[in-house]
Amino acid sequence: MKSRYLFYCAFFFLCIGFSGCATVSVQPKVEAIEKGILLTDICRENNIQWQWDSTSQVITLTKGSSVVKALAESDIVLFNDEEIFLSASLEFRNSNVYIPMDFKTKIIDRLIQDTTVPKLVDYTPKETHLIILDAGHGGKDPGAIGPSGLQEKEVVLDITLRVKNVLEKKGFEIVMTRDKDIFISLNERTEIASKTKADLFVSIHANSNPSKGIQGLEVYTLKDLNAEDKKEEQRLNNRKLLLNCLEVDKNNSDVSNIIADMLYTHKQNDADILALNLSAKTTGLLKARNLGRKKSRFYVLRNTLIPSILVEVGFLTNPKEENLLSTPAYRQRIAIGLANSIVEHIHGM
Repeated sequence: MKSRYLFYCAFFFLCIGFSGCATVSVQPKVEAIEKGILLTDICRENNIQWQWDSTSQVITLTKGSSVVKALAESDIVLFNDEEIFLSASLEFRNSNVYIPMDFKTKIIDRLIQDTTVPKLVDYTPKETHLIILDAGHGGKDPGAIGPSGLQEKEVVLDITLRVKNVLEKKGFEIVMTRDKDIFISLNERTEIASKTKADLFVSIHANSNPSKGIQGLEVYTLKDLNAEDKKEEQRLNNRKLLLNCLEVDKNNSDVSNIIADMLYTHKQNDADILALNLSAKTTGLLKARNLGRKKSRFYVLRNTLIPSILVEVGFLTNPKEENLLSTPAYRQRIAIGLANSIVEHIHGM
């Protein structure tokens, strides 16, 4: 089971493209820990093709009909479907991936012996990244309303459109759950995220609180789900949509469960890192109070399977923040802070 998990983990990252699923333009050195032998040299000498995904940290080697998948920080390598244990884990440090010495004898030498004709794969590096931007509320649902009557649905739509504009100028592809003042159900919002090979789902909201003195920006990520949460009908429906998108056999329960577990783990880790950095950097730009990362089981968080965050850009119930949120200049600063944080996260800056 462990080998199958790693295999589908590697397979998934190469399919969905969290970091483009491509060999990056500047590839890291891959050396042997003890003697500094470069794996790139060995591959070049023996016509072994290799690719590196900087986000998933998966190295893929191919020669003939053989495919090797190695995951950084793991001592297990999949040679086709066979699990091979190494003497030490692959390590990622300072833009270098280090391999133990027995990687050559157990993996490289065996690849060299493969003399079958390779199957050519049409492989085009993905240069753009797809982000789902979700402007909260809309239409018949105004969301929070400030003392002056400013409505959340208006504020967050304007900010989301500004984020879209900044990200598109930086080469990102954007899908919005709504781009006008219309009502979109929570089910529809999560289904949009499940029907596309997106890197990230970002839901943008404005806050409210009975206490008018509370102010600041906070970012929510998914609180750990229990067994019942994972069986929620909408989550299961979205899982099928995503597996269809990945062209995975959704009728194979073992494959579906393995990928679902891997998605859940990756989503938690990736979203938490983004949330912490985004809240700090955006509030620094705004000179606003940083309320930090918080955990919740909000509907759009628990029913999306890709990394997802929900940003509360400020409190409409606080007169000072309501006034700021009513101004185009402040909304633009929020948009720049959010967009820059997303770009830095996706590109690993």
